[in-house]
Amino acid sequence: MILEKAFEKTLRAHVVPQLAADEASASDRSRMARESSASKSNTANCTDSSAATCTSSERTSHGNATNQAPLHGISNCPPSVGSCPLPTPLMEGSSTALLAILEHPSASPLKPSKPHSLFHPQARRPEEAHVQAADRGAVIRIAHLGDCMAVLIRGEEIVWRTEEMWWNFNTPVQLGPASSTRPRDARIFTIPVMEDDILILASDGLSDNLWDEDILDEVVRFRRTFFADSAASPTGDSFCSASLRRGSLAGMLSEALCSRARCVSQRRGSQRKASGLPQKVTLEAQNLEDDIPFGRRAREQGKCFQGGKPDDISVLVAVVSPVD
Repeated sequence: MILEKAFEKTLRAHVVPQLAADEASASDRSRMARESSASKSNTANCTDSSAATCTSSERTSHGNATNQAPLHGISNCPPSVGSCPLPTPLMEGSSTALLAILEHPSASPLKPSKPHSLFHPQARRPEEAHVQAADRGAVIRIAHLGDCMAVLIRGEEIVWRTEEMWWNFNTPVQLGPASSTRPRDARIFTIPVMEDDILILASDGLSDNLWDEDILDEVVRFRRTFFADSAASPTGDSFCSASLRRGSLAGMLSEALCSRARCVSQRRGSQRKASGLPQKVTLEAQNLEDDIPFGRRAREQGKCFQGGKPDDISVLVAVVSPVD
């Protein structure tokens, strides 16, 4: 599985095992102690009249130490600078995961996904995400873990969407060296796709600040603009111009969604406006107007939250193109 290989590669590249770090630290301290002892011995044998000779001797000693092969992962700096920075094991940090692959199904029937009971609630599985998908042409295979978001839009309608995966409120299921969750715990979907379907993959910074209707509003606005010229042309688009149009649509839609979500995330709560209505009615109306998905979930848990949800916002948009 690609997600498992990516996770293992990330751990090898960015996580130093604790045992290796301890051994490197002990070896580094022993080496520096020997070099420091040799340096002090050279200094003690010097007199005021031979200061230049002493300096040269010290410089030679340091140079020999510098020319030695450095230990793996250890910065080889001169003893006069002080303690070298030791490698710190990266045994903390975590991440959600979202992977999508467009492919034609194999001739053999797809195996049904195994049930998962790792978290609650479970993500929705569309009817077409099972064996029948093999008879419907191209499909997108998606691995989803955490509160990131995948949405498939066909025409002017959302036809499929992932559901967030949480342990508790604002505590998503995540991968990490200290987490019991593994890539095999990801939800796997097989979604049939058609030409000009739009797939949106995004971090929770988008879904926490924008409703699905807000996302669909942006998609419809750009879709009508980019596909209007093609529909009006009697001969249709050439393959190159159609590909360029789809690429431009994907790039500009991604930027528009990020910009809209960022504007919402920067809100700092509602400011009451002058009104003849009672204060309670006015405040409730403004709260509904400024409501965001994260704020509603917070209130459902009995927590007070107003304004936008500051967070990183990453959005990837793909438009499905025909093979020929």
